[in-house]
Amino acid sequence: MPTDFTREFPSLAEALGGQFRVEREIGRGGMGIVYLARDLKLDRLVALKVLPSLLASQPVTRERFLREARTAARLAHPNVVPVYRADEAGDTAFFAMAYVEGESLADRLRARGPFPPAEAVRILRDVSWALAYAHASNVVHRDVKPENILLERQSGRVLVTDFGIAHHKAPGDARLTQDGTMLGTLHYMSPEQVQGLPLDGRSDLYALGVVGYQLLSGRLPFDEFEGPAVLLAHATRPAPPLAERAPAVPRALADVIDRTLSKDPAQRYESGEALADALAQALAEAPAAQRQSSDPLPAGLPALVSESQAAEVWRRAAHLQADALRRIDAQREISVRAAAEQDVSTAVPTAAYKLQDVAAAAAEAGISRQYVAMALAELPREHAGALRSPETGISEEAATWALGTSERSIAVSVSVAAAPAEVLNTLGSVLAQPPYSLVFRETVGGHPLDGGVAVFDLSGVVVRAAGAMAGQVNWTWMNLHQSLEAKQVHVTLRSEGDAGNRSVLTMTADLRPGVRRNVLASRWISGVLGGFVGVLSSAVLGKAAGLGVLLGLGAGGGIGLGVAALGLWAYRPLYRSVLRKARDEMEHALGAVAGTVQAEAVFGQSRPFPRVAPGAPVDGT
Repeated sequence: MPTDFTREFPSLAEALGGQFRVEREIGRGGMGIVYLARDLKLDRLVALKVLPSLLASQPVTRERFLREARTAARLAHPNVVPVYRADEAGDTAFFAMAYVEGESLADRLRARGPFPPAEAVRILRDVSWALAYAHASNVVHRDVKPENILLERQSGRVLVTDFGIAHHKAPGDARLTQDGTMLGTLHYMSPEQVQGLPLDGRSDLYALGVVGYQLLSGRLPFDEFEGPAVLLAHATRPAPPLAERAPAVPRALADVIDRTLSKDPAQRYESGEALADALAQALAEAPAAQRQSSDPLPAGLPALVSESQAAEVWRRAAHLQADALRRIDAQREISVRAAAEQDVSTAVPTAAYKLQDVAAAAAEAGISRQYVAMALAELPREHAGALRSPETGISEEAATWALGTSERSIAVSVSVAAAPAEVLNTLGSVLAQPPYSLVFRETVGGHPLDGGVAVFDLSGVVVRAAGAMAGQVNWTWMNLHQSLEAKQVHVTLRSEGDAGNRSVLTMTADLRPGVRRNVLASRWISGVLGGFVGVLSSAVLGKAAGLGVLLGLGAGGGIGLGVAALGLWAYRPLYRSVLRKARDEMEHALGAVAGTVQAEAVFGQSRPFPRVAPGAPVDGT
């Protein structure tokens, strides 16, 4: 058990010793402290909510706390956080509930701002169904707000939690709580809740309407007021129409939200199911573009692509996945490569394809969304005719033989001891600073915290001939940018482990732009070396051995061809050495992000702490 938990709750720590292992504190609120713990008997993570001793000594507060557990324990619904156990130990009350690995809706709003209409509707409908179930069980939540709506990271499931002030409504009971105290959160309280009138499920729907207003506009209906003035506004003033605050929101959807904010409960939707249906209908009436949860496509690409262009997206995404699987599991890579190498152009008719459908088809074929996003991010933006793979003029078989590998992408990963949201806040600032100086281009496939890909351009020029200014070259990426001619890096972020307090950063680079140059370099080196040795050998053999001109030329030519072949073969380990060094450069950049996150945990938020790469000038040039 952590020392702070043992020190604050000694009797509880002793009582739970063989049952739960407390790992860390998750958060604190007005009605308790929440810890992440492991149920030792069932080997699962739980959220342990504990009422501090100071509050537990107050009979009304203690009863209210335990009522949360009893109320929630009666609710068994996919969108309600289940409670496993409620108990007391000495002077401490606690209960154990399911641990949701993810974030609250409040955290998501703070990190990313307003939601797209389709995503907002999905969340609001799930909460509506959860509330409808609770209301059918005569339970009114009374504290519906973004902090009490959780988003499970892996599945995207929406769960309602914290029934700490929920009330089991008995017939004819008009009181807000057992002691008549008004409880709730200022900006989300219904007019009848503010006035101490009898409550039913429509009060929760009003609060959910405030949540919807905030999701779609990024603002609260009465955010210009503070304290008691907020309560007075909820009781007496009509909320500003959502269409005024967020004109881009479909009008039918804005009307649904406005209706939930009616002062008279009779004018709102009669139930959670009715609200869920109205939300779905409003979204169905919206334009097709607004019904998309998020646009997985890069900006600047045409809506339609040709058959060959669609085939190239599928082939490239499959290759990216094959490269990733090769690094993880050689056996699985074989089957994916086989699928990637096949002629996909014979499987589709000659036509134009919607790029959205191209991306969806790749996902349905089992290719990870991230690799589809990476393939799309590599497409040039100039015009539709440019949507093709880099032209090399060299067959894949010839390139593989010359370079000794069929890998056309490299990737490195680092583990960071922080939650994904914390890592993301540091990522962009560190990679934008010297010596890395990456230029952010776009995010493809959604927000990075939802599995999207952050695309960065490598800065500086690629030296192809003499004359480049030293200040134009970013030597930090000498191997990746100069030798391999990668133009971009793609960065993905995911949570690692059940606790959600570790993250994995992965950086991937496309190697195809440098394939032609490296193959030609291997041929040029082997040709020059073979020719030089052949001429020298002919002269030496012709004179020293007295073989004559023709025999000398023949023998020297044979030696020259052998040296040329040896030169071609020797280029393979040289290329692989460059790959290793490029990986080192990428690892160093991600290591700087991890180091900055750790430094900020010790020293607090401050400027980034990027580490200078070995051999790189201090000024980053």
